[in-house]
Amino acid sequence: MRTKIGFIGLGTMGRPMVMNLLKAGYPVRVFNRTRARMEPLVVAGAEPAGSYADVADGVDVLITMLSDSDDVREVILGPGGALGALASGSIIVDMSTISPAVAIEISEACRAQAVEFLDAPVTGGESGAVTGTLSIMVGGSERVLDTARGPLESLGSKITYMGPNGSGQAAKLCNQVICGLNILAVSEGLALAEAAGLDLKKLLEAINGGAAGSWMLSNLGPKMIEEDWAPGFRIALQRKDLRLALELAAQFGIPLEGTTCSKAAFDAASARGWDDEGTQALIKAVRAASL
Repeated sequence: MRTKIGFIGLGTMGRPMVMNLLKAGYPVRVFNRTRARMEPLVVAGAEPAGSYADVADGVDVLITMLSDSDDVREVILGPGGALGALASGSIIVDMSTISPAVAIEISEACRAQAVEFLDAPVTGGESGAVTGTLSIMVGGSERVLDTARGPLESLGSKITYMGPNGSGQAAKLCNQVICGLNILAVSEGLALAEAAGLDLKKLLEAINGGAAGSWMLSNLGPKMIEEDWAPGFRIALQRKDLRLALELAAQFGIPLEGTTCSKAAFDAASARGWDDEGTQALIKAVRAASL
């Protein structure tokens, strides 16, 4: 009998993730506060739910893919939350990017109800969600990960066990520090090339295969050149992740100076109204700063 899955959060990442679970043959029940997002998935074979508790009732694994710590806390622990409807021994897999401390808090509340919890944030963006090639960083019990591995393998091509609860989230924040600085580096490099009158496409050809080559350069560089601001990952979410990373660093007394600069650049993009654009729109903030 196939694992029954509940899924909450059908945004840019959640929607294609559910599609991949359905393609793999899993029965999936879905819920989203914006009900219209459920409709194409119901057409594809998902079962609609009417509330957080409804989506959790009777499932073996509940997956959440939400925006921030408070959202995950509300959905799982709040009034009418999912935890109260889950059977003993079931598993919550939170694939959002949230505070490690909140992940630990939720894991402890779950443990008190005999429910297992994994924090399993992802990297790979919308394209990775669509192709099922996300990289998944997991915190929690390795035994529980083994139980949930089947559905996760439908979502990602690389699953890495990082340690106890909170470790998956900490790993994701390290990832976001590197991503944020890399996006800023690409933005500044291309802005300088523009000012110097260089052919930006030729520049990408010249440097992509060298020491400056990176996923961000290869994937976001062309979008910056074409001024394609459609979000694979939004400015607002990158800002949130860098905020969480700086909060974590402060706990250890680590002054992440580069990350502070990166966060300030994303804040500048937000102040100009670009929160809902893709992270490649950071180049617009870099250009604007020179005016």
